[in-house]
Amino acid sequence: MPPAGRIPREIVEFFNAPGGHSLIAKGPAGTGKTTFALQLTEELGEVTASHYLSSRVSDESLFRQFVWLKERLKPAGLQSGGKVRAESKVARTALDQLEGKIMEGKEGDDAEPESIGGSEVKGSFLEVTLGFDLPELEAAYEFVDKRLPERSLVLIDSIDALGEHYGIPAARLITILQKDLVEASRQNVLYVLESSGETRLDYLGDGVVSLASSEYQGRRLRVLTIEKLRGQQVQQPRYLYTLDGGRLTAFNIREEFRPAKPQVWKPVKDLSKDAVSMGLDPLDRIAGGLSRGRVIAFEISNAVPADYVDWLRTAMICNFVSQGRGVAHVPPRKGSADFLRELVSPHLPAGAFDANVRVFEAATLGSAEVSRIVLHMEGTNVDSDLKWSNVEFQLPKAERPFLGLMAFDTLESVYGERVIEAMSGVFSALRRAKDVFVGFVTPDSASAAKLENLAYAVFRIDSVNGSVVVYGQKPYTELFNLSWDWSGGFPKAELRPIV
Repeated sequence: MPPAGRIPREIVEFFNAPGGHSLIAKGPAGTGKTTFALQLTEELGEVTASHYLSSRVSDESLFRQFVWLKERLKPAGLQSGGKVRAESKVARTALDQLEGKIMEGKEGDDAEPESIGGSEVKGSFLEVTLGFDLPELEAAYEFVDKRLPERSLVLIDSIDALGEHYGIPAARLITILQKDLVEASRQNVLYVLESSGETRLDYLGDGVVSLASSEYQGRRLRVLTIEKLRGQQVQQPRYLYTLDGGRLTAFNIREEFRPAKPQVWKPVKDLSKDAVSMGLDPLDRIAGGLSRGRVIAFEISNAVPADYVDWLRTAMICNFVSQGRGVAHVPPRKGSADFLRELVSPHLPAGAFDANVRVFEAATLGSAEVSRIVLHMEGTNVDSDLKWSNVEFQLPKAERPFLGLMAFDTLESVYGERVIEAMSGVFSALRRAKDVFVGFVTPDSASAAKLENLAYAVFRIDSVNGSVVVYGQKPYTELFNLSWDWSGGFPKAELRPIV
């Protein structure tokens, strides 16, 4: 089964609101306009049926490309021919007349008649023989008519290609459908538009959505922009999205994460005798886990929400501690051991945090009361303060390998910008013990380039239009959207490739 897609919530609510509504979906070729249109047939729960009118591809081609459509639309729902006209309940005044001033290329009264498809312009009016020249529109009207008073969704892909086929301006077709189906018959209509950027047609629909594909750090980035939705509040105007699995999935930046009750972490097993898990299955699959005796770097933008960083380190720490292994941690943002305990211990068995975790704090943060889990950083000699043999002494019952998880924003604030150059003893000790070192840096950190040179794997995490993305620099990977699933009671990372 393909992964489930997700249209932005505002668009679904817009179409499900009482009355008829129209939406223009525009963008260059390959941005997913057809996928977006067809997926609406699944996600509009209130709409009982959909009619897809395509001037570009056959029914068979659609079913081959979008296999999941067979479960939603029957071949009879993808019509392209005319029907014998019967008594109609749907409003069709504008279609029956199809006359009025031409919105483009207006002719004067003394102009020669200009041929437009199977119609003729006389002066500034258009005369059309109905039921013969417009079979696709007749079929759409009949589809809606049979289902009244229930609402239907009419998808026209694309409106400009249909206008070219008829020889009638797309603006005229939208005006006709808007008057008859949307306003008079209270139906929903989606117009797919081939062009991008601002167009004259944008003013004719009740809503406008644009889809675009661009590059981010040499990787594909897709952005869906809600330009307008008449009568609908838009809380998130821009969505990153993917077409992974043949579905359009827009990434919501305002999702609720935490359940009411935290649950104990379920350990993720080692990948091999030389590689342990990060506790993050998707990242394990990309990087091959954490190689023992080696360094991995995460470059995390300051724009990434602090919660994402906390959940990332929670997953790593919990996966080591839940297997009885030791952790030595320098928290980001000069964080404290008390905060880390509140963050991590609800997901661990009683006593496991104190037995297996040691937290380095700046000496100025130390309280008068000595805590067994705190190791002080005096600020003069980092190799001495972070001495690995001292960590081993402090964790006598912990299993190997240990995790050294260290944030360089804190280390630089305590020891200065050249701190990594003074940590050769720490790296050597971890390598000899075949433990694991994970470093967090920011893009503007003085340690970033040096740490990434030491690392066998480098991941970068950033925020784009409010969505958090991650990609591998070593090894090179495509761009992924990063989200968190808390349904199990603990943070589980989810990656979706932006393709």
